[in-house]
Amino acid sequence: PSPLVLVHPNYAGCKQFDVDQAAFLARVGYVGVALDFYKENPDYTFADRNPDKAIAPVGTPNSLSKRHYRGAFNTMNDLLKRPKFLRALIAANLEKARQHPAAHKEYAASIGYCFGGQTILEQVRAGHKIQGVVSFHGLLQSYPLVNLFTSGQRRMTEEEYRSQVDTAPNNYNSQCKVLIENGDLDDHVPQSALDFWKKEMDEQNIDWRFNNHAQTPHGFALAPGVWSSRYVEAADRRSTLSMLSFFAELWPEFPQYEVECNACGTMLGQSITVKTRNSRL
Repeated sequence: PSPLVLVHPNYAGCKQFDVDQAAFLARVGYVGVALDFYKENPDYTFADRNPDKAIAPVGTPNSLSKRHYRGAFNTMNDLLKRPKFLRALIAANLEKARQHPAAHKEYAASIGYCFGGQTILEQVRAGHKIQGVVSFHGLLQSYPLVNLFTSGQRRMTEEEYRSQVDTAPNNYNSQCKVLIENGDLDDHVPQSALDFWKKEMDEQNIDWRFNNHAQTPHGFALAPGVWSSRYVEAADRRSTLSMLSFFAELWPEFPQYEVECNACGTMLGQSITVKTRNSRL
């Protein structure tokens, strides 16, 4: 059995890109599993998660574009407003994935994009038994949005979140290592959010690393064909290699296999050599 790596999707929900990323991780030598937190419903179907850009160009008032954003943000926000349910849903996915015969029963990690960056940090706060998490342009707090689809749309403050949401108790996994791959131009991660998060992690003695990519916006690690992608080749390549090095540190007894490109099609140009220790399979 090999270490399990869960792929947490962005705000749009599970789509082909997330499956492709799980397949990339499998080629590297792990058991990649793309998670799907969204139920199919008439207002937001699987096809709505990544509409054809030729039919529904990003940033236009096209009806498919509106349907995508409204469906995705309503579904995401519903989960953010129910943190107890969200954590239980993630835990159920983790335990189910661990039942696969190819998956190691102890070794596991999660990666996430955007909203998925929020959900992997919820695993750390909930105390899920995993060794590491990696966030790609993920938000650092799980605050729901208010005033959706208006000029006043914003995130809840910490005070609003504590007073208006039935929050889940924290039981931090202080042994879980955290890697954040952030774009320096990401306006979803202001300095105040970073400072608040660093204080939270440090108070729990969590081993964290924050890589900040210059001149890089939110969405840099999504493939060019993915809705809301703002792909940056250099940042995507460097953050992928950073993730692979991180996994090699977590599980030194498991070798990695050289893979030419990741799920974005980014040529990696390097591979991680793992000098395996005595196996603990």
